[in-house]
Amino acid sequence: MKRIQVIIFDFDGVLVDSEPIRFKAGAQALAEVGVSLTWELFLERWFGRTDQAGLRNILGDRFESDGGRVIERRNALYAASLDAVPTYPDTVQLLQRIPNGIRLAVATGSRRSEVEGILARAGLSRRFHAIVTAEDYVSAKPAPDPFLAAARRLNVEALECLVIEDTPAGIAAARAAAMFVLAVDRSMGAALDLATWRVRSLDELSLTRDGEVIVRPGISQQNSHQL
Repeated sequence: MKRIQVIIFDFDGVLVDSEPIRFKAGAQALAEVGVSLTWELFLERWFGRTDQAGLRNILGDRFESDGGRVIERRNALYAASLDAVPTYPDTVQLLQRIPNGIRLAVATGSRRSEVEGILARAGLSRRFHAIVTAEDYVSAKPAPDPFLAAARRLNVEALECLVIEDTPAGIAAARAAAMFVLAVDRSMGAALDLATWRVRSLDELSLTRDGEVIVRPGISQQNSHQL
C-alpha cells in the first residue's frame, strides 16, 4: 500500500484562523457599495470559495459593475490586518511532530503575498517545500488544480499525498485529484463527510517515519483508523 510522502495543507481555516478577519474585511467592502453581509451569508456563499465565486453569489447582477472594486477594497482591508491573523495551535503542533522525511506543501486560493506574509510572521516559511497560491493555477477548488500543482512541484504521485482541508470545496478538490483527504472540523457548519477521515483537532493525526497515517479520533468518534 502507498505511504504518504507529502502533506498538502489548505491555508485559511487549517493553518490560520483567518475567516473571521476575512469576513470583517468583506463586510466592510460590501457595505461601502450598499450591500449587507452577515456571518451566515458569508458561510453560505463565500466561505471556502474564491473572492470572484463568492461575490458573484452575493452580488448577482451587480458583480460586473461592483465586484472588482469590492475585491480590491476587501484585499486592501485584509492586507492591513495580516498581523492579527493567528495560527491554529493544533496545526503548529502537528508541524513540529511530522517526521523529517515527509515533505510539506500549502495549496490555497489565497494570494501569495498574504500567505507568505503570514507564514513569515509565524516563523513557518521554512517548514514548507512548496507553496501554491491563487496565482499558480487556472481553476480553483473544487477543481483539483491547486493540489495537482503541489504534487507536480514535489514530483510525487497523487496517492502519495495527504490533503488537510476544512471545507466541502477543498475536500471535493482533493478527491478529484485522487488524493487522501483529512477534514478538520473547525465548527463552521460545513458538510465534511466525503473526506477519508474527519477529526475535530489535528492533535488526533500522526504519521510514522514510513508515512503511515494514524488517526485517533476524539471521544465523539468511535474508531481509530490507519492507512
